[in-house]
Amino acid sequence: MRTDGHVRNLAGNRRFRHLLAVRLTSQAADGMFQASLALSVFFNPAVGENDPFQYAAAVALLLGPYSLLGPYVGTVLDRFSRRNLIGGANLLRAALMVVICLTLPGGFNWTWILCAMVVLAANRFVLAGLGATHPQVVPAGDLVTANSLASTLGALAYGLGLATTGVAKLVDSNVSYSVLALAAGVGYLASALVLWATFKRNALGPTEDEAAPGGLWRGVAATTAGMIAGFRYLGRRRGPALAMAVQGLHRFLYGIVFIVAIALFMGFFWDVESDPARTTTITWLLVLAILGNVGVLAAAIVTPRATRVWGPRNWVVVLMALCAVVGAGLAGTMVPVMFAVAVLLVNIAAQGVKITVDTSIQRGVEDAYRGRVFSVNDTVYNVGYLAGLFAAALVVPTDGYAPGTLVAVAVSYGLICVGYAYLARDDAPYDAESWSPAAPTTEPRPSTSR
Repeated sequence: MRTDGHVRNLAGNRRFRHLLAVRLTSQAADGMFQASLALSVFFNPAVGENDPFQYAAAVALLLGPYSLLGPYVGTVLDRFSRRNLIGGANLLRAALMVVICLTLPGGFNWTWILCAMVVLAANRFVLAGLGATHPQVVPAGDLVTANSLASTLGALAYGLGLATTGVAKLVDSNVSYSVLALAAGVGYLASALVLWATFKRNALGPTEDEAAPGGLWRGVAATTAGMIAGFRYLGRRRGPALAMAVQGLHRFLYGIVFIVAIALFMGFFWDVESDPARTTTITWLLVLAILGNVGVLAAAIVTPRATRVWGPRNWVVVLMALCAVVGAGLAGTMVPVMFAVAVLLVNIAAQGVKITVDTSIQRGVEDAYRGRVFSVNDTVYNVGYLAGLFAAALVVPTDGYAPGTLVAVAVSYGLICVGYAYLARDDAPYDAESWSPAAPTTEPRPSTSR
């Protein structure tokens, strides 16, 4: 289907352009703030010695509030003015940036940590709210293109914010983390002002007849009950449930490898005499970030074809086997180049599994339970990663040199591969359109339930 006509429609849609401006300024500010936050923890001399627990805490700060609030965001967005929620969240974040920029130079300080948690938690409301407002400003026929265009440009704006901060530190511009945080605050403020200047209070919904019934606390209770029901439902849908379990275990091991890699580049791979400013370290981390995004893009291209040819169950098995081989390769070499290759391959596996799991929920779960199962999956996805981060913090040394830990990761991936292949032998994630080009049309396909 051609999309150029939809793009032209959106380009001429003034309300969509205004909403896109709100998104781009907000996400560019997100990139600047999150990069300055991470760099202040990893590279701030005031923080002290390298500490894997410190790295785990820094990432948990980025993901923890986002993960815990996830299932409940819709409850709020469906009951109050989305325009006021999005604008208020960004105005609050702009104000908190002032507090953060005053306290950030001192390293770990509970004042800026708590402020940063609020800033990051509010991001969930902003992004979810922006997505929920598209039907209010875009005709139904243009929605798919609008969603794709907004998410792609938003990701580019976020990446630009990250790159701006990274390059500023890489070229030793003497720009402090506080100034970078304050610049992010300006972006949040601009986003809020654009929103309030271009949209009226109820212009982005929900309208009175669309607002969810019942009070806020009743909605929170209903959401919690829905997640419990989602867990129970998965007991009757082994195909999606097993795929979600694989993804949760993968995220746990992914978190371990992440901490090992960060600690290595901050410790074992760092030559303090030849690179006292850690320029090489920052360069490597930027390369790893780029390769990670390349891996995500590659998985998006390869996974649809792979699942049609091999079937989704076999594709998950292949990806877990790939991770096992990569883990063994890391343990046997412990060199920076191998970690760059590993980031590319492991992110292909991570995104490939995620696409398969998302599709399994869309196609293998009844519509009445789909939203609740997606909430469960979102929680498992993020909590598994956070658990892996802190598990690694307990066993990884300060310089990151932990080949034994990587061997354990490789063995664990191998066990997941074999275990899933056995347990899911009759329970594929979903019923693929074509299991093999050579398969007869009468070949029975695996079910998603027992």
